[in-house]
Amino acid sequence: MLDIRPPPDWIRLTAGIALAATLGAALAQSESQSQSAEDAKLSEDSDSKQWWRDVDFTLPGAFADWHIFQKDGLRVDRGDGDLRLKFNANLWVDGGRIGTNDALETAFPDLPGTYAMISRARITMRGWAFAKGDFKIQVEFAQTPQVKDSWFRLRDVPYLGNVRLGNMREPYSLQSAGGGGNLTFLDRPLPTLALAPGRNIGLAANDTAFDDRMTWAAGWFWNTGSFGEFFGAKDAVDQSIGSDLVARVTGLARYANEGRELTHLGLSLRRQRFHDQVQTRATPETWLTDENLVDTGQYSADSGTHVNAEFAIVSGPWSFQAEYFQSSFNASGKGTVRFDGIYGFASYAFTGESRHYDRATGVFDGLRPKRKFEWGSEGWGAWEVALRLSHVDLSDGAIRGGRQTDVTAGLNWYINDDSRLMLNYVHGRVNDRSVPPAVDGGRVNIFQARFAIDF
Repeated sequence: MLDIRPPPDWIRLTAGIALAATLGAALAQSESQSQSAEDAKLSEDSDSKQWWRDVDFTLPGAFADWHIFQKDGLRVDRGDGDLRLKFNANLWVDGGRIGTNDALETAFPDLPGTYAMISRARITMRGWAFAKGDFKIQVEFAQTPQVKDSWFRLRDVPYLGNVRLGNMREPYSLQSAGGGGNLTFLDRPLPTLALAPGRNIGLAANDTAFDDRMTWAAGWFWNTGSFGEFFGAKDAVDQSIGSDLVARVTGLARYANEGRELTHLGLSLRRQRFHDQVQTRATPETWLTDENLVDTGQYSADSGTHVNAEFAIVSGPWSFQAEYFQSSFNASGKGTVRFDGIYGFASYAFTGESRHYDRATGVFDGLRPKRKFEWGSEGWGAWEVALRLSHVDLSDGAIRGGRQTDVTAGLNWYINDDSRLMLNYVHGRVNDRSVPPAVDGGRVNIFQARFAIDF
């Protein structure tokens, strides 16, 4: 069997930078500089960043045409506008306790306990080259250092919209396509963790239509699935197991009051070809452990077909969101096996804010407090409560990876645009798992807190 391995991270990173420089030079003669919808969204000023927004100076001497200033991150712009850079950092500190019943403790003796960790420590560089090129390089230092996003994009390509090449998230599922820093809960729901793809190397295009009421995205990806046991393994570049062809379409059936009232619909399709082992699994909606309570183990499959349906409503401070996932695999010697999952959650911001929706990509990008928290003032940030039910079924035919149902309650305090405090309680039930270690009648209770700084 052919075993194709992707090049090391440093080679991909060097090639990406070289590609960015080459394509940027080809665009140097463009007459005008345009800013994409994503750039405009990321460039919004915020009074909540007052503690460092006064950064604004130019370099001396030979670098006098370089301007360094704060605008939704630390920005470095060259005077001629041909190159603009933006740097951001993320730091998440998690702590909590996991408790189990005897059935689950017998299967996972290391699972119960008290935990504290730095779950995210990332540095991100965004760049805009000349008129129509931009790129992103993101490196994770927590747990196991690894390259996350590393891509170059051409904007406003005729008939294709925006074309992106590199390591990136596949356009599949509302919860998977959005960034982790914009989630209402501490982790994605069970079916997203198990049945949605992570980052892979590929080529993708996306655009909007009908006055930004519709988005579409499609791409081909080299599936570099990881069987590693470290955190974030789904995104890690490891042995190639096949290829993915994926497409996602979203639409706004209703959009009013600048997005405070909306109805979102979406559909994703994904077709896979495999030349190596496949594995489907999920952690119990927490970053405190990398134990997978439902897990099919590795098995051989020729192909896989995945379908995802999305639905979301925002009505002022109220929000409801749900998704359904179904995955079918043509498993060697086992026939066709089908796994599925569903989740739904409701949230309410009792300080009056609405979840912000990005019409350029068809995803939510978090809650923004109207008034930052500040001692001695009337501002208390934004407060949000949320409740989620999620279920995933990884047992079918000869494969008995288990079924898990979680109920998660959350309380979020968005102190300002840069920082937030999140509390989650998760109650999970695990049944019908015969893949070692076997579990039936398992119960888990998770209390978790996170302090996050994103700037």
